[in-house]
Amino acid sequence: MTLKHLISACLLVTSFSVLMAPAAKGAETIDKVIAQVDQDVILQSELNRKILQAKGQILSRGGQLPPENVLEKELLEQLIIQSLQYQMAARSGMQVQPAELQQIAASVAKQEGMTLDEFRLNMEQQGIAYELFLDDLRKEILTSRFREAFVSRRIKISEKEINSLVKAMDAKSNIEYQLGHILVAVDEDASDSEVASAKEEALGLKQQIEQGAEFEEIAKKHSDASDASKGGDFGWSTEENLPELFRSPVYYMDQGDISRLIRSPAGFHILKLRDKRGDMEHVVQQTKARHILIRPDAITTTKDAKDLLHHIRKEVIAGKSDFGDMAKKYSDDPGSANLGGELGWNNAGVYDPVFEETLSNLEVNEISQPFQTSFGWHIVQLTGKRQDDQTDDMKRQQAAKILRQRKFSEEVENWIREIRDEAYVKKVVEEDA
Repeated sequence: MTLKHLISACLLVTSFSVLMAPAAKGAETIDKVIAQVDQDVILQSELNRKILQAKGQILSRGGQLPPENVLEKELLEQLIIQSLQYQMAARSGMQVQPAELQQIAASVAKQEGMTLDEFRLNMEQQGIAYELFLDDLRKEILTSRFREAFVSRRIKISEKEINSLVKAMDAKSNIEYQLGHILVAVDEDASDSEVASAKEEALGLKQQIEQGAEFEEIAKKHSDASDASKGGDFGWSTEENLPELFRSPVYYMDQGDISRLIRSPAGFHILKLRDKRGDMEHVVQQTKARHILIRPDAITTTKDAKDLLHHIRKEVIAGKSDFGDMAKKYSDDPGSANLGGELGWNNAGVYDPVFEETLSNLEVNEISQPFQTSFGWHIVQLTGKRQDDQTDDMKRQQAAKILRQRKFSEEVENWIREIRDEAYVKKVVEEDA
């Protein structure tokens, strides 16, 4: 689970703190066990807290609360499932280090517009134990990571499925854009000062987004468009179906980009390119190279290594020796020495950063000066450059990813049913006095 998803999952703990405060401050009853789940128990206080969170979420969305007994039964079942997953995660040996937990907690606090210290103080003022929040957060991280790893191993994707999806993707050639949209409205008969004020407001919103504010939240709070309640979700549109004013800016945007202000008779628009599909061409720059590696050791000093490489380079450039022969004779790289130092064709980014930078500064057939990486001392010769069309590979990777995402949710449900059926669960019913 990504950090963003973890934050979203845990914001419920803080978003409804006002609702929870009276229960936390005024609780005088003794906590009790309401269910035994394998080696764990669920307490009444846990269920009460879950109910308050759920009610707050439903009400914040303008929904209608279900009957109390229905809500309680459903949420107790959720707690049972969560307990089973957490127990499995704990038995697997997974851990969350304290420093990482605090880092994620700080991110949650930032989403609430507070520092971690302010966040903690705010929770204490609301009568909520900060340590309880941390414990909930730690359990969510562990169960999410375990679920992701465990369920992913159960997913099988066949070559036939990939081929079929790639074929379907090829059949759909039109590029589609998924846009976020914010509108600062301007009346048709607005004065110059009113137009200037609207433009200033739009520029301010754009600046907030560029400084890290969530586009969706800004859209909900400030956009005058009909899609504001959906976080400015403009949906998927082909280029032909986009408003004409949007087409040119969107064409030059990459995923995640924010557009310049776009003026229309309705006002000032801000766009975000959330996603793009149908544009499947993937051409990469590749290099072909060969190298000689000398590793300093108890016998060969650093100076010896550099001197030897300088000598080899001089001999090869003068035409007295062949680079490949020298690599076979001297190179300490077991993977390439017998191949005359050949590394083959590779995409950018596969090499050690220093090696990559040195290679990028060479002309074809040029041999570098000796340089050091974490592996030892090298000389490298760039023997070729080309652009490689890896569109087919990318299509297959994308198809596999789509299929995996589709199957993951279904497989999670199957897995949860299995562990629930196999678990020992005893609900404790309070006897009538």
